[in-house]
Amino acid sequence: MMDTRGLKARDYRRLSDRKGGRSLEGQRKENKAAADDQEWTLGEPYIDDGRSASRYARRRRDDFERLVADLKSGPTGRQSAFGADILMLWESSRGSRQVGEWVAFIELCEDKGVLIWVTTHERLYDPANGRDRKALIDDAVDSEYESYKTHRRLIRTAPGDAEAGRPYGRAPYGLRPVYDQKDGKLLTWEADPTPAGPETSAGRDQVVRDLFEILAAGQPTAHVARVFLKRGYLNASGRPFQRAQLRVMAVRHAYAGLRCYKGTVYQGTWGGLVEESRFWSVHGMLTSSDRATSPGGELLHVVTAALTCGRCDTLMVPRFETGRPDAYRCTGCGMKIKKDEIDELLIGTREDPGALLSFLARPDIYEVLSAPDSTNPAVRQVQSDLARARAQRDEMRAATGDTLTEVQLLAASLAKKEAEVLDLEARERELLLPATVLSIVRPDRDVWDSWPEAPVRVQRMVARLILGPGYLGRPCVMPSPLVGRSQPPAAERLEWRKAGGRIVNYR
Repeated sequence: MMDTRGLKARDYRRLSDRKGGRSLEGQRKENKAAADDQEWTLGEPYIDDGRSASRYARRRRDDFERLVADLKSGPTGRQSAFGADILMLWESSRGSRQVGEWVAFIELCEDKGVLIWVTTHERLYDPANGRDRKALIDDAVDSEYESYKTHRRLIRTAPGDAEAGRPYGRAPYGLRPVYDQKDGKLLTWEADPTPAGPETSAGRDQVVRDLFEILAAGQPTAHVARVFLKRGYLNASGRPFQRAQLRVMAVRHAYAGLRCYKGTVYQGTWGGLVEESRFWSVHGMLTSSDRATSPGGELLHVVTAALTCGRCDTLMVPRFETGRPDAYRCTGCGMKIKKDEIDELLIGTREDPGALLSFLARPDIYEVLSAPDSTNPAVRQVQSDLARARAQRDEMRAATGDTLTEVQLLAASLAKKEAEVLDLEARERELLLPATVLSIVRPDRDVWDSWPEAPVRVQRMVARLILGPGYLGRPCVMPSPLVGRSQPPAAERLEWRKAGGRIVNYR
């Protein structure tokens, strides 16, 4: 038997989740005990926490990839960045549950002269030895098959678990898992009070609540990132939150105590961190199809929330071309109209207010908009139901079926959901007095003072409401009878469409 005393070893530790297997700390202790018993010097470990090694894994194993790169960096294990003679694994499946990947790794270790120790086997394997090689490959075949059976079992049980509202996967930031003390199975999620950073006492659950509070007030995710940086909030990796990460968090159903599975939303078994109505409100803001933003994510253009092409009934967006006047352009047919004329006509200035601001400045504005306050339980319930129905409808629109039966079922479900959305929208119009309007229309302030202070997101929401069928009517841009520089003023090309198909003229 080879005398290996005095050799140097490094261990690779991996943990998929806490539901089974040995913890990373447990792996460390047992690998260290084995190294001491064999009289090996144990170097720096490679660690992948929460990373599966099966063919169904979706997340990269960063340290495993670093291990492979280190081994490839020199002619032998000792002379490479790996810098050791032996790789220690708690069990062989810690390395890989994919036969192809594992075989390639064994060949790499053979080429570099690196031995493989498996702690649970209490045995040292030489990849250059045929019997040792076969034993390691047999382990990989068994592990891959076990992964397949687990994957199939999850596929069969996933629909039922989702319908029952059970949590699945890793708990999102702000929530933490609760496990059964006997078998280690995931029971539920709960609020995570772990401090969000070394310079703040606020827990991670509070970070999530603050996120939704700021977004619900109409601020963009870029603003949230700046606020969180100032408050000392850090993400799970200990780094400042980025705008893209915050957006992903803000559309996670789990924060409202909801379980989403293939476009269908179920009530979860855990308590949410935010009210469901607030979640759906923010969800609608972030997933709206008319969100024209700057490269930095800030909303810039108010009118794009309401200006519609009269030819194909599509929202118009800003178009900037060198050497030509800025314009609003239909994304469907390409029809354009001068941007400055529309902005002047709809927004205007303090001295010469446009249609929208003139309406908001009316002395009888509260009587015109009289309806229950948005804190009214009936209003909040309708808002929550409508936001949920819209999200489900949008998911159904994007879904595809693999068979004719599935396609037919999707079509029937979509038609039913579309009708539900229309009914809820009509109910909302009857009840809602938007808080966004109240934030701009104040009895003690001139609208021209409150309007510039409001976030663009809020301005857009107000524009969408007032420049809609229920109030001023939808401003629709009609085709110009002339071409070139002889086109008529923007006011002559707008058709205002109100509820019931009525058309009004404000010229």
